[in-house]
This record gives sequence, C-alpha cells and structure tokens, in this order.
Amino acid sequence: MISSLALLSAYEEIEEVYDAQLAHSAKILLQLTEKEIGESENIEISLGTERPDISHHYENKLTFRIWKDDILSTQSVQAEQFGSFSATPGFSNEYVAGDMWRFFVLIDPPSNITIEVAEQLEIRQELILKILASFWLPLFLFVPLLIFIIWWIIGIALKPVYSLSNEINQRESNDFSPINEDQTPKEIHSLIQSMNSMLQRIQASFVREQQFTDNAAHELRTPLAAMKAQAQVLIRKSSHLPEFHEGLNDLHLSIDRATQMIEQLLELARLQSGVTDMHRIDLNTIVEETITDLSPLARRSNVSINLTNHKHCWINGNPHALTIMVKNVIDNAIKFSPQGSEVKVEVYEKDDQVVLAITDQGPGIPDAEKGKIFERFYRVRKSNHFTGSGLGLSIVKWVIDLHQADILMLNNTPGGLRVELTFAQLFK
Repeated sequence: MISSLALLSAYEEIEEVYDAQLAHSAKILLQLTEKEIGESENIEISLGTERPDISHHYENKLTFRIWKDDILSTQSVQAEQFGSFSATPGFSNEYVAGDMWRFFVLIDPPSNITIEVAEQLEIRQELILKILASFWLPLFLFVPLLIFIIWWIIGIALKPVYSLSNEINQRESNDFSPINEDQTPKEIHSLIQSMNSMLQRIQASFVREQQFTDNAAHELRTPLAAMKAQAQVLIRKSSHLPEFHEGLNDLHLSIDRATQMIEQLLELARLQSGVTDMHRIDLNTIVEETITDLSPLARRSNVSINLTNHKHCWINGNPHALTIMVKNVIDNAIKFSPQGSEVKVEVYEKDDQVVLAITDQGPGIPDAEKGKIFERFYRVRKSNHFTGSGLGLSIVKWVIDLHQADILMLNNTPGGLRVELTFAQLFK
C-alpha cells in the first residue's frame, strides 16, 4: 500500500516536471525559429553538424520538429522516424515507430509556426524506478537491522519478567511463599507486591479450609462412632425380634457409609490442599503395601487378591496420593466381588508406560454410566441398591489428573470390571 502510494506520487511529480520541460523547450524553439525566419525570410532552417563529444545517451530519446505555414522547416535526426505522423496540439501520448512517446505541440497563430517536441516515456519510467530504488534499498537494508535491535533491547528489558513468569509457572499448587522482587524491574514492583498480598490471602483461605475440614471430620466421627456402637447393641438385643433385623442392619450399613464418606471427604480435602510434590517412585511398592493393608478386608469378604508384577516400575509421582488412589480402586474391586472370587492386580511396562490393571468378577459398570462415575457423590446402582459414598472414583480421577495419567474402564469377560491406570514410565 505504501509503495503503491509512493509510486503514484513519484509518477505524478515526474510527469509534471517533464511536461514543464517539454513546454519550456517548445517556447525556446519558437523564439529561435521566429528570429531565424525573420532574419533570413527562409522557411527551411539548416541544422549544423552534430558534435558527438557533447552528446548524451538520452539524446536519442528526445526529438523536435518545426513547421512554418504547414511546411516542415527542420527536425532532429531522431524525428525522421515519425514520417508523416502529426500529434494533436497540447500534450498527448502516442505510440510511434514501436515506442510510446510523450508529445507537446505548440501552435503560434501570429507567426503560423508549429513546434513539436517529444520524448520517450521510457525515460520517465526509468527515473521513477531509480527514485524508488534509492528510497526502498536503504529501507530494506536498515529496517530489518532496526527491528532486530528493537527486539534485542525489548528482550533484555523483559528478561526479568520472563524469569518471573517461569518461576511462578514452576511453583507447586501449595507454594504460597512471597515472590522475590529484588531481581525484577522497579516498574513492576507494585504488581509483585499485589501478587504477594494475594498469595497471603489465598494461603490464609487454604489454612481455614483445611482447619474446617479437620474439625468437621473430627466432630462428625465421634457421633457416628457412637451411633454405630448403639446400632450394634440394638442388633444384639433384638436378636429375638426378627422383624427389626432388616431395619437395624440397614441403619448399621448407613452409618458405615456415612463414616466412609466422611473419611473420603477428609482424604480429598487433604489431597487438594496438601503436599503434591513429585519424585521418582516404584509403583510396585505402593501396590504391595496397599494390598497388605487391604488383606483383612479381603479375608472378611472371602475374596483373594492375586498380584502379578515386574521387579521395578518407576514413575514420577506422589506416594501419598498414589496410595489413596490404589486403595480406592482395589477396595471397590473387593467390595463388589462375590464371595470366593478373585481380584487380579497387575503392574507391568508397555510402550514406555507403566500400567496398573485391577480386574474383578463383580457386576461391572453399565456403559451408560461409565461417563458419570467420576462425578462427586455419583453412585452406581448394584443389584437395585446404591452402594458406596460416590467419592472413591472422584478421588481416583483427581490423582490421575495430578499425575497426568490415563484411566480406562473395560468390561471383563465373562463378567466384572477391568480398570487400567496408565502412567509415563520414568527411566533411570
């Protein structure tokens, strides 16, 4: 756009200058012709011999012709190629002898003299190109250098800001320590101070939330434990009243479910507000320790746990969060497996990944509900009854997202559910 406007402006200005030169040349020739004809009264004017020592390479692109009483008095050598062609009075562009020419014809009625001067338009186009080249060539050379210098200066000025951005981006979610403003420009000190103030408020909010969760869990545990003890006493005392057995057993199960929900809420709150640092860890160790902790539950449910694992399967993870995740998945598999069945646990490497697979022989999960099971408090209907608190798989999904891992729910054949947890393998 800019170059087009520059070209148009240069072209118009050069047109004006060259047209003025043509008109001026025609007037000078008119004055000389009037004097020559007036002195000799001879219409024909003889030109002298051309001198090559004072010629110019543009000379062949300039011509003139002079008429007196419609008789050609004289002409330049270059005008001989025009022959009988005659341009219209004033300025005009004409295509003659294979070239485009700019003509100016001046007619003087008192003396009946006609002056015709012409030049090739190629001269003007060549001049326009030279002017534009002299304008754009320095621009093309110096603008990239100027852009580089500006980019370099801005990069140096913003380097502390980039460092600050990287520092904030690499922080753990529970790191609320103040940002050091010593290595940053003074211009953003007020911004850093505002951010530090915000971090303090967020930290205080997290502390209050954690304290509330701990206090609420403690306050709820005590009455639930008392209710469970009373329910057990009632069940024993009403052993001779079978009509109350079902109701009391349902009450006992409801108390257990409420207790489990409180424990899982507490676990989730502590996970989300607690330490989430990652380091190199053997997933086999986590699985083996969790199975050992869940062995009493498996024995009470008459369910066996079969572990198949490699020697070491290293991943980058948080031990506490992984333990809670593995516990919830295997705990669900035990609870939903029929008595006398087996829960199969596998830990193996596959395509630079570590896979933890838990397979049970329970009722499985309908395909229509697999997209909802990770929602908080969503419970799958098992044998026409809702079981669990609806928080276990929500916790599992949170831990999976924390470790940037994948979880897949597959139907087991002939029955049951296979849960595959896939982590990026950490090499030595």
